[in-house]
Amino acid sequence: MRALMLALVVLLGLPPAAAAEPQRLIVPTLLGEYHLLFDDRRVTEAQLRALVVLSPHLAGWTSLAVAPRLERCVVGDSAYLDCGNRSVRSHTFLWNARVNLERGRDALTHVRGLRVPAELEPVSTWLQRSLAFSLWLEETKLEFFRTADVGVLRRRYEDLDPGRECAAVLGEVARATSADAQFDMVVLPWHNCANAQFRRRLGDYPMAAWLRFLSAWRITERLVEMLPKEVERR
Repeated sequence: MRALMLALVVLLGLPPAAAAEPQRLIVPTLLGEYHLLFDDRRVTEAQLRALVVLSPHLAGWTSLAVAPRLERCVVGDSAYLDCGNRSVRSHTFLWNARVNLERGRDALTHVRGLRVPAELEPVSTWLQRSLAFSLWLEETKLEFFRTADVGVLRRRYEDLDPGRECAAVLGEVARATSADAQFDMVVLPWHNCANAQFRRRLGDYPMAAWLRFLSAWRITERLVEMLPKEVERR
């Protein structure tokens, strides 16, 4: 049937059917906008909007690769109490920390529930592992903040053994002379040590899988950077 229609186009001198106009999905980012052009005969905007959270080009509040840090507080977001200086010494720290943990758990539930095409299965698996570990880090830090038990920081995660691999940092935490000094060491040196060891095991984002997805679904992407004042005005 398709061959017959093409023959009629040639014989009658009819213009060929125009290609469908590509649709555009725009996602705001920390530095500008992320544009995706797609054919809505192959993938709907709703489907692409659900899958774009898996993109390697999102970071910070637009990414699901990591959970919010305990100290995060967004002015104007009613879920948080007064942000102040966002210090762990703030009287609103515990409340805001729980908000961030809950959002991290919700994000993990969301990623686990996504229905992804075969091309994106490696990406989905990587993001779930990345986010789950990041959430564990924040939960562990909050438990230490509440208990001051250094043993909490030695607990294993999968085959990661912080008690052995971050022993030097843990020694410094144990020798700290105040609770504030201890938690400061947990927020940076211990966090960074445990995170680096796990990320080495996890490996890089599976970029090849993302590119296969774009190719298979005929999607093109482009990052549009904006000047700081343009980003602020959005």
